Amino acid sequence: MIKEEKKEQILEAAKDVLLKKGIFKTRVEDITNHLGIAKGSFYTYFKSKDQLLEEIIGEVYEIRKNELKELLIEKIDYKEKIKMFIMKRFMMVSESLKSHLILINLTRNLEHLTPLLREKLFQIEILNRKYLKEIIKTIPGITYSESEINILIVFIMGGIKSYRLERLFYKNTEDYFISDISEFEERLKNIDLDREIQLVIESILKLLTGGI
Repeated sequence: MIKEEKKEQILEAAKDVLLKKGIFKTRVEDITNHLGIAKGSFYTYFKSKDQLLEEIIGEVYEIRKNELKELLIEKIDYKEKIKMFIMKRFMMVSESLKSHLILINLTRNLEHLTPLLREKLFQIEILNRKYLKEIIKTIPGITYSESEINILIVFIMGGIKSYRLERLFYKNTEDYFISDISEFEERLKNIDLDREIQLVIESILKLLTGGI
């Protein structure tokens, strides 16, 4: 097995353990025991569990960056771009779902993270804000100042985040957050996500355009 394949195997196994056992309860030996490898093999690819978490955050960052770059160059109007921007916040592909669930659980425990991990999580938020700002600037007939755009972005991103967490990831148990893929998929079956997202999109468009 080549080096990159081995690293990817450890990374994917780690995601399973992190979700099952909990991010802060998981030890390096839990990951290596799950894989049936020596701890030294883990440290060949990752200096620590935190570095592994940095890799997972980086993976989501790159996915989101590529999505947003493609969206910005799409030959569609601002309404469709805003719609796609919002939908991408909900329609997570199965290949990266584990990583997204880990990020959700990291976000709710920011005070327990290292400064570097917090910074890497914040970079994803900065990325989203940057591209949303570019889309807002293309709305015809309306001119917002830089400070007004920033206020609107904080409001919109905060609303999307709250709705997304409440509808997709919160649960009324001691664990509080969904951390299981099958549980997440079951949640999706029980809500009309398309209709709800459309309502969110329409509300945001009205906010940005004054109902135009």
